[in-house]
This record gives sequence, structure tokens and C-alpha cells, in this order.
Amino acid sequence: MSTLSTIPKIDLLLPFKEAFSAGNAGAVATIVRDLVSEGVKPETQTVFGKKTEDPFPGINFISLNARYKWLYGKNIGFAAAYCNHLKYNSLPDLIEVHGRCNVAAYLLKKKPTIPISLYVYNDPREMAGAKSSKERQILLRGLVQIICVSNFIRDCFLDGLNPEKCDLKKIQNLNCGVERRLKSRPVKEPIIFIAGRMVPEKGILEAALAIANVLPLYPEWKLVIAGARRFEDAPAGSYEAKVGKAIAPLGNQAEMLGFIPPEAVRLWQERAAIAACPSIWQEPLGKVVVEALAGGCAVLTTRCGGIPEVAEGRALIIDNPTVSAFCDGFNALLSDQDFRRDLQMKAWNDFPFTSAAMANKVDILRESVITSLRRR
Repeated sequence: MSTLSTIPKIDLLLPFKEAFSAGNAGAVATIVRDLVSEGVKPETQTVFGKKTEDPFPGINFISLNARYKWLYGKNIGFAAAYCNHLKYNSLPDLIEVHGRCNVAAYLLKKKPTIPISLYVYNDPREMAGAKSSKERQILLRGLVQIICVSNFIRDCFLDGLNPEKCDLKKIQNLNCGVERRLKSRPVKEPIIFIAGRMVPEKGILEAALAIANVLPLYPEWKLVIAGARRFEDAPAGSYEAKVGKAIAPLGNQAEMLGFIPPEAVRLWQERAAIAACPSIWQEPLGKVVVEALAGGCAVLTTRCGGIPEVAEGRALIIDNPTVSAFCDGFNALLSDQDFRRDLQMKAWNDFPFTSAAMANKVDILRESVITSLRRR
């Protein structure tokens, strides 16, 4: 419960590409939904994003068309549209920019009197507005708070910055959370489930090649792969074709679903005995790992980026993510029922990553920074 005398008005800005709807939401949109719906006084919070059919119900949502996209690009054009919106509406007590460092930098210049915080979901050193240490220093100096999805991303943000010139209390780590929908541990089916964007860095091809090599030894098991290049139903690309070719020898033992809504992903995770999250790049955190743990899966994943921060002690972590190493990992899970069930129990019994806990921590962080500002 907030101790502030008046509940602050908060505006949350999505990346322009994110659709704020149940059917097409990406990771950022679902996290924002949970922050609002699980937080204190959701009626005082407003989410801003691009025009979206059937936005999440029960949440204040305003769609904006990006202004002068031909000049600014989509994200800064969206930020310009938000600034135009503020001309005709009451100002918020806090603006939360989600996932776009250049939008935060733009708003710092255009709205210097409004407190602004930034949520960082990816390596900022690869993002417009934060690639250089100088840009990140400016953000750290001007923003009231920076929240990173993992300690790995926090370290990326601080890379090259002089600790003596940084207010390190401003930059926080917040592992993402998801709703655990089940009240009791589910009965699992002999399914290996993989969900993720169909891009090389997600390691789905390497995992598919490994499973194609192992699964014929376990005819009662089935592989199900869900995902597309983007968080929407779209024609399959060349990477999907490579994955399809890799698993074709499995015949009826394998199925590719293409894009499915987040709700359907969660249902498969709750059914599957094994879930694989085989990222081969420096994954910021991997929300799908948290979802698979929430579903009580025996999770196979990799020691990449921020993944170990949630997976250590709860999953089978592959240190060197190669096809050969994935073969060994899947074979261990399929051949050893006790090992598999032990990981399922750990996933179920040791799960602190709920969406309610995430929203509660954000409420505390918000209150702390707003209280500090009001005392000035």
C-alpha cells in the first residue's frame, strides 16, 4: 500500500513496434500489462502505444500515431506524438519509457520538468541513444531511475562509465515475472516444447538438429516448436525453413506451429514435460525461461547473458551451446526420469518470479523516487 498522500499519475510508453493486445503482445507489452494490472491503483496509470486492435482490457490505453515518421523514424515520431498529447492533457507525475533509450533521451530534452524513468530490456550498448558511454552517462544523470531486467543488462549499461561519477542507486535490477496460473503442479505429457522468435540467435536450429538426432530413440515423445520471426502471424522465412528441414526426419514426432498467441504458449508450457530455451547469444534474461519454470517444466537452457540469474539451480544449463552439447542435454532429460522429475519439482517449488512480486517491487521503486522528488 502506498504511503504517498496522493497517488501519482504515471504514463508508460511502449516501444512503437509492440502491440498491446492478447493476440500479438511481445515480452515488453506483457510485462507492462502485468506492472499495471498487478500494481497499486492501476486506474492512475496509462499505457501509450501504437494503434492496436482489442487492447488488453481493464487498462487505460491510448494509441498514438507517430508524427513525421519520414523525418524522425517510428520511435522518436511516437515520442513526438506523446509530447503533443501532453499539450492538451494533464501532466503525469512520472513518465516510464519502456525499452527505448533514444525515446528517453528525447523526452529528457523536450520535457525536462517531468521525472522520467527508463526500463532497459536489451543491451543498451547496441541501442540508439545509449551506444556510447557518454550517451549512457547523460541518461543516468538526467533520468530519475533506470530499471534493468537483469544484472547482466545493468552491467552492460554501466560498461565504460566512471563509478565515481555515477549515482548507482538510480540503476536497479528487476527480473521479469509472470503469473503462475496453475494452483497445483500439472501432470506432464511426453512433449518437448520450444517457443521463441525464429532468428539465429535464439538457437532453435541447433536445438532442432540435436533433438532430431536423439528423439528417434524415444518414440513416445514429441517435439513441438512455436514461433515466427516477429510476434505476429506472418509468412515463414528462410530460418523457419531450415528448422523445418532439420526436424523433417522425425515425421509425426515433430510439429511446427508457427506464430501462436502468448496464451497458447503458456498452455503448451503447462503440458510439456520439457521446455527448451536454447539461446546462443547474450540473452538479456529470457522471459520464456521464466514462463517455462512457472509451468513446472524441466527446463533446458544456456549460460548466456542474464539467463543463469533465473535458471541457476532450477534448470539444466548448457555451458557451451553447440549441437553436440544439446544432444547430451536432451538425452540426459529423456533417458533419466528421476533427473527430469527433479528439475520439474525444482521449477515448481522454487519460483519467486511472479508478476505480483515484480509489480510490487516496481511500486516500491516508484514510491521511493517520487517521495524523494517531492521532498526537494
